[in-house]
Amino acid sequence: MRPERVESALILSGGGARAAYQAGALRAIAAILGKRRSRPFAVISGTSAGAINAATLAVHADDFRRGVARLIRWWRQVDVADIYRADFATLSSHGMRFLAAMVGAGHAPEGAASMLDNAPLAALLDRMLDVERIAEHCATGALSALAINATSYATGRAVTFFEGGSNHAAWNRTRRGGERARITVAHLMASTAIPFIFPAARIGDEFYMDGSVRQITPLSPALHLGARRLVVNAVGPFFGQRADAAPIAPQYPSFAQIAGHALSSIFLDNLGADLEQLTQMNRLLALLPAARLERSGLVFRHADAIVLAPSIDIGPLALEYADRLPAGVRTLLRGFGSTRGTGANLLSYLLFDRDFCRVLVRLGYEDTLARRDELSAFLDTRRTNFIPIGWPEFR
Repeated sequence: MRPERVESALILSGGGARAAYQAGALRAIAAILGKRRSRPFAVISGTSAGAINAATLAVHADDFRRGVARLIRWWRQVDVADIYRADFATLSSHGMRFLAAMVGAGHAPEGAASMLDNAPLAALLDRMLDVERIAEHCATGALSALAINATSYATGRAVTFFEGGSNHAAWNRTRRGGERARITVAHLMASTAIPFIFPAARIGDEFYMDGSVRQITPLSPALHLGARRLVVNAVGPFFGQRADAAPIAPQYPSFAQIAGHALSSIFLDNLGADLEQLTQMNRLLALLPAARLERSGLVFRHADAIVLAPSIDIGPLALEYADRLPAGVRTLLRGFGSTRGTGANLLSYLLFDRDFCRVLVRLGYEDTLARRDELSAFLDTRRTNFIPIGWPEFR
């Protein structure tokens, strides 16, 4: 009897320019898998900048290696001007309107309540992605589902917009849910709309912000869409940072430090908590007889996860490339305190510089390739109840 196929999912978290790391990790996965399969991931779930990577892979779901190559090429060539307007005139005008909106000085025009104008990104995605191909791939089975995560400003709900086969149903949970949709560039702009930094994006009659903001269960969309083997690609020091050995004189935190820690919390903390809950649930399931679960009427299934994350802290690395930002952006971020010390986290999210992103691509590739054996075994869908090597002991 052939073992039941275990569907795999790729979960790409948010992180602005740090998402270049994901492209490098995916390149390593493609190298590890070789030419054996065109569809290593049945489900792809993306949030914030990870949503752009996810959509690119979904557009090329019939050829995983080609999709990865497209991502690598994009991240190796990206420039700040591709993502947001960085000239002095636009920054000054947008900044003044942003401040006016903050203090309530009149009714601000739509899109003004943000520091940066990311209209160039929308134009780039329109040129770059043929989103109509996603439906074609779902129809042929090259892709089971694509999930793009956003947060509603009106309700505060975390919303997963998913496109997939008819076997997938919408879901509704406390302050979160899944809605069937034809994924468009508007969904990607909504998922990447970091509050205060980028303007809200409109879908239908609602405005949305970055999907990481209220995403308390980042693994949930992939599980709802049928995956039981999860490859999670984070873009930060997932298992914590060590404090500096040398004592540092206390300084009042800058705006950049506050914003950087807030973004890191948004992009990483919920993911860590959800992974811990998954681990504990697996342990509980292992202790309960299957027959007893069936009689209870409760539906629980074992699901495995493996986390790919940077081996170094990306924040300090970004400081080495701060002078490559356009002068206007550099001046703005320097004023916020993001070009020194721990304020560099904010800088790293906005540093869409090709040289910086190339370093992250290489780091993602090397980190992931170093786990070749573990990943090769994990992605073997014939195995069940896989326990990743070196998985941290959650307490």
